[in-house]
Amino acid sequence: MERPADLHVHTTASDGALTPTQVVRLAADVGLAAIGITDHDTVAGIDEALEAGKSAGVVVVPGVEISAIHGHNTEVHILGYYIDHRNRTLIDQLDVLRNARALRGRKMVERLNAVGIPVSFERVSEIAQGGAIGRPHVARALVEIGAASTIDAAFGRYLQEGAPGYVERYKVSLLEAVAMVLRAGGVACCAHVAKLNRDELLVELMREGMRAIEVRHPDHSPAGTKYYEQFAAKHNLIPTGGSDAHCIEGGKTTTVGGITVPFDIVERLQAESRAPSPGVWPTDAE
Repeated sequence: MERPADLHVHTTASDGALTPTQVVRLAADVGLAAIGITDHDTVAGIDEALEAGKSAGVVVVPGVEISAIHGHNTEVHILGYYIDHRNRTLIDQLDVLRNARALRGRKMVERLNAVGIPVSFERVSEIAQGGAIGRPHVARALVEIGAASTIDAAFGRYLQEGAPGYVERYKVSLLEAVAMVLRAGGVACCAHVAKLNRDELLVELMREGMRAIEVRHPDHSPAGTKYYEQFAAKHNLIPTGGSDAHCIEGGKTTTVGGITVPFDIVERLQAESRAPSPGVWPTDAE
């Protein structure tokens, strides 16, 4: 029986709880043939994951998830698969986003302090372990000091839009996010499309070079998944999918391997990519 792939996973390089090595080893433990490392606005964990993949017998797909804005207030996430993660232009552009994340984290802490919540940015930075700072790191710090009982509770009370600690995130334009992936030789993919539910936007992105959509995601209903599988087939798009796992205790319950796609999706993505081949393909995954 063909071993599957989970093409949407986060690590400590951004806001996941497990290191790239731990994620890859977990992927092997649950029987995955391939894992997509798609950290938010950074490629810092890919080299470590590729090395771990060699010993674990897991194909590591170098990826990234870029937060973008369309129009006045439509947030869209663009996944890049089989990117050249050493591309200097891509790294420089992601550094801008990474620095903006750090500034946002500091502003969130300042707003929380202003309403009497004694969370510190130093502790948030320690929790991030050098990764790109995100709201989950602030949420974990809030749980530590007893300001919230769980990660989800911290989000709901303090960090969602309209809450006292919320700060708008800096985002690139949607078309620039797609261009960033394409310039790095990767395959541009629109994430969790059933949540977005904007078919006309997908058509626009196809004209800009997008070649895949994420049809399988834990936030998709069965009906949404089926609809976008048919949409992908109609428009000759690669239908990707993954768990969107962060492996944070007290946060989203999706785990590595919780949502998968057949291994041939990995092969299609690699064939579509123009980036240099990143690593070794285990023979038992073919």
